[in-house]
Amino acid sequence: MLIKHRVQDYFNLFKHTALGVSFHTWIKILIHHRLAVGWQFIPKALFITMTSLVNAPFQLVEYFVYHKKIKSTAVKRPIFILGHPRSGTTYLHYLISADPNFAFCTTSDALIPHLILTTGKITAKILDAFMPGTRPQDNVKAGAKMPKEEEFAMANISTSSFMHGFYFPQHLQQVFDRDVVFASGDPKVKTIWKRDFHYFVQKLTYKNKGKQLVLKSPANTARLQEIYELYPDALFIHIHRDPYEVFQSNVVLYAKVLPILNLHKTTTEAIETFIIDSFAQLYTKYLEDIKLIPNGQIIEVDYASFVANSMTQLELIYQHLGLGDFQHVKAALQQEVKQFDGYQKNKHVQLPEAIIQQIHDKWGFYMERYGY
Repeated sequence: MLIKHRVQDYFNLFKHTALGVSFHTWIKILIHHRLAVGWQFIPKALFITMTSLVNAPFQLVEYFVYHKKIKSTAVKRPIFILGHPRSGTTYLHYLISADPNFAFCTTSDALIPHLILTTGKITAKILDAFMPGTRPQDNVKAGAKMPKEEEFAMANISTSSFMHGFYFPQHLQQVFDRDVVFASGDPKVKTIWKRDFHYFVQKLTYKNKGKQLVLKSPANTARLQEIYELYPDALFIHIHRDPYEVFQSNVVLYAKVLPILNLHKTTTEAIETFIIDSFAQLYTKYLEDIKLIPNGQIIEVDYASFVANSMTQLELIYQHLGLGDFQHVKAALQQEVKQFDGYQKNKHVQLPEAIIQQIHDKWGFYMERYGY
């Protein structure tokens, strides 16, 4: 069954996350996906092309003014939040980002990455004018200055990003294989991703005057080795969740987000198959990569325990990773926890027995590892 679209999904052009893409990158993305744009989505693709052309002069100005300064910026021991999508990574990201000692990638940074040093304040105000108060897939607050996954920025500055699979969902598995687990066998893909990712992290660091960054992108769970190669002193927080809840929540995620971002249609069945297969791939690689990381640089937390006792779990994270004086920032973190009081989770229907069996068969190693 095709994922449902409303009429406004074809014409609500300002909601697409590729509006900050560079023209050069956008053309490469279209060519890589063989211009696989459905006829209903041609207005959306043309609008993205137009905005990339309009933005081009401003992007060039920022590049020429700041490129050398960005390239000479040292990155201070970044903190990476890892976990499969819908495992609680956003909640954890919001809480730790409330620590004033840290900086993070804002929604404006992620969606308009080429202009954050020149017109960033203006574009943030424009984004706020068009953005809803909460995310489409859940009830989590949204806004131009709120923490955001740097994967969205990568989609706008690089040809290597998992988000491109959301634009072309019929190619979602291929994008995942190529740009997340690096299974294509082409070493250039990994080189491009590391180059572009590091440049964006340098840019964020420069923008935030050298502050330590808290970064969150679920796709990075499968890039643990690559990130560790870039930043041998990096710190990692991995959060895991009941696999059945993860599956159900991801089905909702794709059903709500794909109509906003996709440029051609796909089916619910294809997405369900992708969720099951990619989860197994992601955690197979993660559990192999984690062997490389010194114990003092990574901590794993359970979603249910974290939600039930957020402040206690945060204190354990701070102590294990040496993130600083927890008591000094406790009030700020507690205030952020209170912001989530009354948060209503999505309600899910009972899973079919066939799906339960697939999850058990393909995710059994994960369930055994984390006691589910």
